Amino acid sequence: MPVQWFPGHMHRARKQIAAIMPSIDVVIEILDARLPLFSENPMLAELRGERPCLKVLNKSDLADPVVTTAWKKYFQSQSQILPMDIVATDPKITRRIISLLLKMGPKRKLLIKPLLCLIIGIPNVGKSTLMNTLVGRKVARTANQAAITTKQKRVHISDEITLYDTPGVLWPKIDDPQASYMLAGSGAIRETAMDNTHVATWIGQYLMSEYPHLLQSRYGLDGLPDTGVALLEAIGKKRGCLLKGAEVDLDKAATILLNELRSGKIGRISLQRPLP
Repeated sequence: MPVQWFPGHMHRARKQIAAIMPSIDVVIEILDARLPLFSENPMLAELRGERPCLKVLNKSDLADPVVTTAWKKYFQSQSQILPMDIVATDPKITRRIISLLLKMGPKRKLLIKPLLCLIIGIPNVGKSTLMNTLVGRKVARTANQAAITTKQKRVHISDEITLYDTPGVLWPKIDDPQASYMLAGSGAIRETAMDNTHVATWIGQYLMSEYPHLLQSRYGLDGLPDTGVALLEAIGKKRGCLLKGAEVDLDKAATILLNELRSGKIGRISLQRPLP
């Protein structure tokens, strides 16, 4: 299912990124650790060019740690890329990131000309949360939904580093059905852009294949059904999502599954694995 969701502020943000990029020393690209390549915007890679890039795999506390390790090895093999996994709300990461930025940037007198860094990424991946953590105070709005930041911000996080934050930018059309459903399942795409039940059905099918024991444990299932729709019906019956005549309210069951996936209540789950 192709998705087209490119609000006006995203178009403006892309133009702003293109305009400021020539002056940027190091790019900080925030990825969702649960689906690193699906959350990597190809337009942003083109705009970045050959600049050093710190690939930050955020929400690593929600991702399968074994899969995250494999993703870090994948990115380490690429030129000018340094990966790290984080939880953006953890203040302990601040020193690590600042130290890496100083190592990756050009060697010059930074007190005279500070290092210019740009945070980029898709919606709801944690850019503003990370910026607030780095600065040590709330300078950007955050929420667990897409498209909260709508304007570019600039903040001095030290005498040597100036940081720019930008709105989350998706590409105009996502043609890969798997990417569409996984991005929607992670919360990167607003629920109004895709049908919740369809998304949960797709996600449920994936979870039955990759994380069957976590599903059974979370929802008290003796076994797993054959289809994503049947899984939603089973979850709905367990959680009392019933309409008249004991019919399952699939939309409510879908909302439960997606919300508990996004919050990590089902367990640490990765929605994408690197190719062998």
